[in-house]
Amino acid sequence: MPVNPILNSFINGDSLRQFQFQLLSCNYYGADVMQNMSNSKYYEDLYKLIEKFNREKNLPNIEGIKTIECLNNGGILDASTNTARYSIQMRVTYYENQRGVNK
Repeated sequence: MPVNPILNSFINGDSLRQFQFQLLSCNYYGADVMQNMSNSKYYEDLYKLIEKFNREKNLPNIEGIKTIECLNNGGILDASTNTARYSIQMRVTYYENQRGVNK
């Protein structure tokens, strides 16, 4: 997702940066209400899991990482007769010093 990568610049040249991305899936969608609810529940569970990992500082092995978070709770982007595209937007924030080395 195109965004300004710099969230905050510090006087010494260091910065807090972000990388935003979108997780997409294409799932069966239609008259089966239980299947549709299951698809939505996946994104609800993912949101809760990311929140938990962030609270516990159980973060991906990325040098300088500070947080990983969901920017929305996910949902249907578009649907056709038999399928729907689901999406959740996410962001990783990380610290980068002026020499390009993460802390």
